Amino acid sequence: MNKSTLHVVWKLVIVSLLVGLALDFFDVSPVDLIHDIPDTVAQVFDAVVRAIQWGGKYVLLGAIIVVPVWLLMNIGNLKGKFRNKNKP
Repeated sequence: MNKSTLHVVWKLVIVSLLVGLALDFFDVSPVDLIHDIPDTVAQVFDAVVRAIQWGGKYVLLGAIIVVPVWLLMNIGNLKGKFRNKNKP
């Protein structure tokens, strides 16, 4: 193995040790994690869906203002690009 590979392996060992210590502090065992994988995946999926539902309305609300302003500010640049393409 070259030096960079050993460096990556060493980092993974250190991070794994720290995460293992943190999980042990919260009384989480590897067996618990394996048995809880389906529930954990479902909880993560639900959290992502809720985040999209929460943030989606704010993105749309902001886009109502931001997109027209952006178009107005850049319409001159767009005209210039089209004019330059038509010139021989």
